[in-house]
Amino acid sequence: MSQSVTHHLNPTLLTLLWALVSLPAAAITVAPVVSPDWLAEHLREPGLAIIEVSEIAAFEFDGHIPGAVYTNKSDWRHQAADTSLVHYDADRLQGIIRALGVNQGDAVLVYYRGTEVNEALGAFYLVWLFNYLGHTNVGILDQGWSGWLRSGGEIEEDAPTPKPGNFTARPLGALEISTRELQQIGEFYPVIDGRPASHFTGQDKFPANLAYGRIEGSLSQPWQDYLHRDEDGLIYMQTPEIPALLQRKGFARDTPLLLTCFGGTGAAINFVMFYNAGYHNLRLDDGGLRRWNERHLPLVKD
Repeated sequence: MSQSVTHHLNPTLLTLLWALVSLPAAAITVAPVVSPDWLAEHLREPGLAIIEVSEIAAFEFDGHIPGAVYTNKSDWRHQAADTSLVHYDADRLQGIIRALGVNQGDAVLVYYRGTEVNEALGAFYLVWLFNYLGHTNVGILDQGWSGWLRSGGEIEEDAPTPKPGNFTARPLGALEISTRELQQIGEFYPVIDGRPASHFTGQDKFPANLAYGRIEGSLSQPWQDYLHRDEDGLIYMQTPEIPALLQRKGFARDTPLLLTCFGGTGAAINFVMFYNAGYHNLRLDDGGLRRWNERHLPLVKD
């Protein structure tokens, strides 16, 4: 079993897979996390697709970054038969992305409004989804709409309907891990839980979660550690140079890291933060603890 596991997680294999689905040359390249100043400098360059994750009323009536198109967290996921929330299949995701006007050669920048936490969760999840679909020239705007406003960024009120793009999905299965595989190989690699610390210890849980506790041997890196609010109440995520857990553990940057949370969205925040810090050998559990507990798999708690 261990040889097969190593094959799935080998960073050389991931590099090869990314190379096999390399994108046409884009006009620009985005980093995993992009500063507001960088965006202001490149705002109107051709080949940059900007996507806002928010509520439609705010996007249409409160302004947005020039050239941005709108989406919502719920547009990308559905409830599976076991009640877990997971992404749609690649063909449907491709259609959604094309409808947003994204082309295969585009650099993609995602940002969130920040009036509620689901907008931030949805934006980071979308960055992971683009990576999963083989489009690695994608990043997130550091500190979201809040950071853009505080930097004096330009605001646009018009919201024209985008011309359909030609984005092509080429899924990279190595970036995702199923609940079954997580159960089988979790003892061999670091499993990192993105839920709040009190949920990790088993003192609390989300109402939809069936059980208290964590996967035995897993490590805690709450996505809430990155969470802040500005003076106007907008939520934003502060990007660390290296996330606290990785600093404490001192993992080598090629260490295979398995990311989970209650669902996929909190784990996606860790995906982006870890990737930005140079940790690229990452696999995300989209079904999360919700699916784990629907299958009555073992947990431990303090």
